Amino acid sequence: MINAHKLDLGRGWFRASGADGDVVISSRMRLGRNFDGHVFTDLLNDSDREALAGRLRAVVQGHNDTFSRLQLAHNDREILPVLLERGLLNSGGGSIDEVFVRADQGCVIIPFDREHLTLVGVRSGLDLRGIHDDLSRMADRVDRDLPFAVSLHWGYVAADPMQSGALLQASVLLHLPALVELGDPNAALQAAERRGIRLGRFHSAQANSLANVYQLKTGAVAGASEEQITVQLEETVRGLVHYEREARLQLLQSRRQDTAESVERAIGLLRYTPAIAADEAMALLSWIRLGVALELTEEISMEEVTALLFVSQRCHLMHAVSACGTHTGDEDDRRAQLLRQRLAATS
Repeated sequence: MINAHKLDLGRGWFRASGADGDVVISSRMRLGRNFDGHVFTDLLNDSDREALAGRLRAVVQGHNDTFSRLQLAHNDREILPVLLERGLLNSGGGSIDEVFVRADQGCVIIPFDREHLTLVGVRSGLDLRGIHDDLSRMADRVDRDLPFAVSLHWGYVAADPMQSGALLQASVLLHLPALVELGDPNAALQAAERRGIRLGRFHSAQANSLANVYQLKTGAVAGASEEQITVQLEETVRGLVHYEREARLQLLQSRRQDTAESVERAIGLLRYTPAIAADEAMALLSWIRLGVALELTEEISMEEVTALLFVSQRCHLMHAVSACGTHTGDEDDRRAQLLRQRLAATS
């Protein structure tokens, strides 16, 4: 069903624990589908597009799960950057008219973003199979009312034949502070790239990724099944999880005191800083997250420090100011205030 109320951004997938959550921050999957008997999105005229949108809206309305409908011609467009920071969207909206966000904010239905239909799922920890099952059930529900274009030879059909097939993309965010601290993590990451897994950086164009977080993602793999794509990424991630945990053990054995002091220093700085930039905050939160994983601090939970990696980003801060209608300093001031409040609440 479609909920008439506004989306509650106080919730989020990152507030739940997940498998291998000490290293794996999140798993994400995107399914694209086109409807049989209709031209591709770029060629749809306005009347056909609106007719398809109405039919899809009816499917969502009849779904057992509850969704919030964000109409982007209205003020809901300001929420898009927040969803982008949370990994629920690929871009700032473009020609998208509306999106449907499930109540748990772990799934988004996006009409006419490249394909006629895009389903995106995000969960904490390593849970690619769980997301795939979730999105597949949702896709099957849509397929009953709006059959998908599928070829026995090409698989699910896309406007670009080279993209046809599974029409599935998956990615995983990994927190690799020990591999970075003990040296260059590129050897482990390059092994992943040799398997066809692409490496992305977490909101950074620099040599090092912000907060020591790296994204491993699949591209369009012609001829590969959904199962093959999922298994390949999952196996690659498990290898990196092993390497990171080994590096953490080395840190504890060789530099336990220094590591503990770095964690406590990070907590102290964020607890009292009057202003802080995003990259500095992310670096300190990375130390704290490592400290929680190594049981070097009990000041904050893993779920809370993970949430702070996202809610302290620019668009979240801007939306919070817009929602409350007050202006309390610039972005760095507001970020510091948020971090002080969250750490004070757990001290």
